[in-house]
Amino acid sequence: MALKLSLDLLQRHLHQTLKIDETVDLFTSLQKRLPELIAATSFEVKGTVRNDNLGWVSHLKISGTLTLPSTRSLMPVALPINLAIEELYVLEETQPSQEVQDDLDETVIVIENDQIDLQTAIEDHIILSIPTQIFTADELANQTMPEGEGWSVISEDEYADQLEDEKEQPNPEFEKLKGLFDDDQSDNK
Repeated sequence: MALKLSLDLLQRHLHQTLKIDETVDLFTSLQKRLPELIAATSFEVKGTVRNDNLGWVSHLKISGTLTLPSTRSLMPVALPINLAIEELYVLEETQPSQEVQDDLDETVIVIENDQIDLQTAIEDHIILSIPTQIFTADELANQTMPEGEGWSVISEDEYADQLEDEKEQPNPEFEKLKGLFDDDQSDNK
């Protein structure tokens, strides 16, 4: 079964649970949305789609691995993805009120183009699950920061310490000026 379910198919199986057990290659479509994506394994998608009194409910489990650059060193990092997705697909004319939607556990999505597009929903959830910071195992274990000739990356704590040290030390240029003003005042007397 494909990850795009037509409304006609859903109507024919109105009182049945549709089982989904697919392995899909999402690399190309994910890379269009995430240009920094280095690689992606095929994703296993398992679950069901069934009709309830509001619409069609999908319960999906998605697993696979993305390879993305470390946010610190840009080295490749394998990021395992294991998600459980639950969404409610409704026709526009049967869309529940906002008050009802607020009480639901599922995300409510209006069916467009007479089909449920599970692939786009899966991609959306995969992208939303990517953490803002990704580190290699070595970077996590050793807290190593990249450095080069004449520069290095420091932690926020180290930066705060540097600022504190700079506040305590007087600026040597101002110290020279301080003595200059003392000499001018003695000459004017």
